[in-house]
Amino acid sequence: MFSLRAFIQAIGVSLIITIVISFLMGFFSLFAFEWMIIISFLVSYISIGILASLWNMKTPYFAAFLGCITLTVINFIFSNFVLSIPILLNPALIQENFIYSTFVSMLTAIIVIPIIKRREQVAI
Repeated sequence: MFSLRAFIQAIGVSLIITIVISFLMGFFSLFAFEWMIIISFLVSYISIGILASLWNMKTPYFAAFLGCITLTVINFIFSNFVLSIPILLNPALIQENFIYSTFVSMLTAIIVIPIIKRREQVAI
């Protein structure tokens, strides 16, 4: 059964990880601006792919998919209302963002789930 509490925790932890990593990269000026965006994107969606599938063991793929969709919608809302970037006016950009985020999160879940199952078999 899908655990809503674990799902919300995975989203919260993923957002906190993303904020901390982005702050550290910006504070220390580690990379160029384009690389900071790419690294922040990867950290965000890889962490939701790992955490959602780890904390929702009965429905790991659905949790990872729903987590990346939720994070993408949160990013759209933040960009539109807080930063005043009219991102919701370009449907091609919305589709591209959904495809990339889903691909990264699902690929992470596909890699992580066999590792988790192998660890459970070894522990038994």
